[in-house]
Amino acid sequence: MEMGLKFKCICCGECCKHISDEGSNSKGLPLFEWEVEKIKKLAASKNIKLNIGPIDLVYDRKSKKYFCTGYVLVDEPCVFLNDNKCAIHKDRPIVCQAFPVARNPEFLDEIPSLGCFSNCPNFDFKAFLRDSLGLEEKEAYELPKKKILKEYSKTFDKEIMKSSFARDKILSQFDEIMKTLSDEDLIDIELVEAKKNVKVIPFLQFLVEEGFMTEEDKEKFLN
Repeated sequence: MEMGLKFKCICCGECCKHISDEGSNSKGLPLFEWEVEKIKKLAASKNIKLNIGPIDLVYDRKSKKYFCTGYVLVDEPCVFLNDNKCAIHKDRPIVCQAFPVARNPEFLDEIPSLGCFSNCPNFDFKAFLRDSLGLEEKEAYELPKKKILKEYSKTFDKEIMKSSFARDKILSQFDEIMKTLSDEDLIDIELVEAKKNVKVIPFLQFLVEEGFMTEEDKEKFLN
């Protein structure tokens, strides 16, 4: 039998006590716009108060509108953590389903590093990189993506790999849409700091309002 490192959640609750995405500058749990309403309903059913705000705020000079590509559940520890268990485990956000894989290897242009994972005190990511991928920190290697995916799939279960792929695919699609619109001079955007008293709309809503996407296309994207 082939042996190796295998990630297994021991339900210690540490990931829920420190919920910031490793790749984000914002403190808190990253959410897609369609996850926000779902989270709000779940919180209301359990009498839980939420503090959710936009992240990655973008200003479009052509439409003079502010939009965001995501939101963040600010509270730490997570408000849904109860006795080291998730109160909405079956309905948890995709970033939680993908934990601890913060970056799916399919969408990496470079070899994996520690920054490709969310922090889990019960898994040795350095050992995974070293023993499974033969990578030493600060050393450059060229690895076939097929090998990287194989080792990831042996270490992290199917749900984690599927969810991390789905999340990165959405983020990649968002980037591609904005690049295409920018290249065609349909939008003129810049990433800006959070501002008070400005209306911020979700990215897909912005696309619909500006005629870049139909409601039907939006529904297809969400499904």
